Amino acid sequence: MKKLFLTSLLIITALFTKALAQDCSFYFPTKVGTIVTTTYYDKKGKETSKLYQKVLDYKEGAGFQEVKVQNRTESKDSKDVPDSLLIHEFSIRCENGDFQINWDAYMGNTLDKYQGMDLEVNSENLSIPSKLTVGQTFPDAKIDISVTNQGVKLMTIHTVIKNRKVEAFEKLTTPAGTFDCVKLTSTTETKMAFIKVSASTAQWMAEGVGVVRTENYDKKGKLVSYSEITEIKE
Repeated sequence: MKKLFLTSLLIITALFTKALAQDCSFYFPTKVGTIVTTTYYDKKGKETSKLYQKVLDYKEGAGFQEVKVQNRTESKDSKDVPDSLLIHEFSIRCENGDFQINWDAYMGNTLDKYQGMDLEVNSENLSIPSKLTVGQTFPDAKIDISVTNQGVKLMTIHTVIKNRKVEAFEKLTTPAGTFDCVKLTSTTETKMAFIKVSASTAQWMAEGVGVVRTENYDKKGKLVSYSEITEIKE
């Protein structure tokens, strides 16, 4: 009887844990080995780079899901010749109903150029709640990065993502297929020394897939670049 009780308790606990994990709207694949290819283009539609995101590991528990991801970016120069290959690893987590995008994921390989230098990062993760409605807004997200080399402070990069809003729920078709997406918009302001850059972004995200398409606009509202998923391999 005692053994039966313990077995039943373990089954109930496992089901409860899985139910909590499923409360998350997870905007990324969870199957280990899945590779999502995103192609980047300039404003004229010319390919500039490809990003290969591979699921290395997946785990879930009471109220959370987490995947470990490897980013591999291949860039091209102005003559379409591959000129760089960057590899970067990070984790994506959904906890207590909030899908959390850490700054490692958001910045991608941007910080790789500072390899070998000392980086001090103070940040707030971006999060997306499971229950979304059109018109819903989210708090600003901030990151401050101080770059130091051999004891000499080179620069401080301050970035704020604000005006984060749910614009619509839309179907979006790319070379990888058709996806049910939530469209999110935001404004990003970055300040480095005396240089300040402001831009706006529209992103379409699908559960179990990730960012399906991104469009980047300058402060005048003109398209400067875009990207979209072009292949998914499991």
